[in-house]
Amino acid sequence: MMKRLILGALVMSSGVSAMPGMGNGNASMDGLKGNNPHGAVPMEDAVMVGKLTSQQLIFEMIPMGREYLAYKVNTEALSPLVKREDKVEILAVLGTWDKVSQQQVPRMMKILKILDNPNITAEYVGVDKKGSAGETPLMEGVQVIAFPTFIVRQGGKEIGRIEGQTPQGLETALAQLLR
Repeated sequence: MMKRLILGALVMSSGVSAMPGMGNGNASMDGLKGNNPHGAVPMEDAVMVGKLTSQQLIFEMIPMGREYLAYKVNTEALSPLVKREDKVEILAVLGTWDKVSQQQVPRMMKILKILDNPNITAEYVGVDKKGSAGETPLMEGVQVIAFPTFIVRQGGKEIGRIEGQTPQGLETALAQLLR
């Protein structure tokens, strides 16, 4: 039996993942069947709903994994955030089926990884095509009009949002928001 390493996940030649269900199990796969977490749905159209982990998004959503690996972070734009001492939480509301989310969310993940500041954290919530995130308390009182939406909070209060695609880039948008 041939084994391959794909984006860190061991896959047997039969197509069955040797790494069952990654993450904390809070996400549901909307209408998907079989051993493949995405069933017969193409990977770029799969709908993952609820609280998600960065590992789930990168390893189970092939387009997101590819974007994460390919993206080059503008570290110069991040320099004001490297030593930021006050806590900042980012809530990323995304559609795994949405092309802009498939591009922007992995970029934000990589930005936060490169930034390596424990005071800046992120949580990810997937919504279906109707905007429902299931039974996710993180979404209480949250309204979203574009995907993805990065809601930036300090001390539990929203201080700003980055919605959809940003012409100046996520690094610059985040740095401007956190000045």
